[in-house]
Parts: sequence; structure tokens; C-alpha cells
Amino acid sequence: MIMRIGVVGDIHGNDAGLKKAIREMGAIDLLLFTGDGFREIHRLQDELKVRIEGVAGNCDLYSTYPPEQMLSLEGYRILLTHGHFHGVKKDLIRLGMAGRDQQVHLVVFGHTHEALCTDWHEIKLFNPGSLSLERSFRGPSYGIIYLSESGIETIINRF
Repeated sequence: MIMRIGVVGDIHGNDAGLKKAIREMGAIDLLLFTGDGFREIHRLQDELKVRIEGVAGNCDLYSTYPPEQMLSLEGYRILLTHGHFHGVKKDLIRLGMAGRDQQVHLVVFGHTHEALCTDWHEIKLFNPGSLSLERSFRGPSYGIIYLSESGIETIINRF
């Protein structure tokens, strides 16, 4: 079985961008939220009709989400975090070490507003980018993750 997961983060008030990303994702089994846009996600929660797992970002002052979550999906361990506690704007070493210490296959994070998919030793690090204020000037972005028996595939989509 293949699990299809949508990933959004760093929304910062861009309701229209969030709705567009959700539309473009099509059918998903789960939505991951990497923080900074709790109100926007919360407003859409009833409409989405899909399970949402999220974390609080540094701008989510009234979020009910935890700062990090450990997920177990299709046999893979996934660390979901905003990233600000791991210094991701400086480098990814602390983030990678957190993933290694928690024995995960994938770390999904945000905060930098830059889409990224890279490997740190045996761990995949994935940032969907930002739906607003995208720092690489390549436009708003969101992510798709496929989990299957053959591995983890990550995709960045821009609009």
C-alpha cells in the first residue's frame, strides 16, 4: 500500500495559498502541518475531511499543537517539528542529530521558508517550504510524501 501525505507550513496568514495547495494536492491520506499558521489550518479543519497532524511554530502563540510529534506511519518513524528549536536557519546538524537520536527515517520541518529535500546520513530531511514569504524567491510551495514498502519519496510543488 502507498500512503500519500500532503505537507504545508509557514502559512503566515495566506488562506488563499493554503486553499490552493490543498486543492492541488488532490486525494491525500494525511496532512502534515509544520507550524506557523495554526489559525489558518484550524479554520479549514472541518472542511478538509482528512486527518491533520501538526506542530506549533514560533509564531503560533495560541496553538493547541505540541512543539514536536513522533509519528509511526506505514512502518516508518517520522519526526515532525517546526525546526526553530534545532537552529535550522543556521544548519541542519542539530536537526539531523535529533532524528538520529530518535531513530527516525524522516524528519519533516519548516521555519526556514525554503523548500528542501536532502539526506543526512541515513535520515531524510524534508521541508515543504512556505505558502507565503518564500525566501528562495521561487514561489510558494508545499510538499507531498509517498510512503511505500519500497521507501520514502518526497516531492516539492510550487505555484
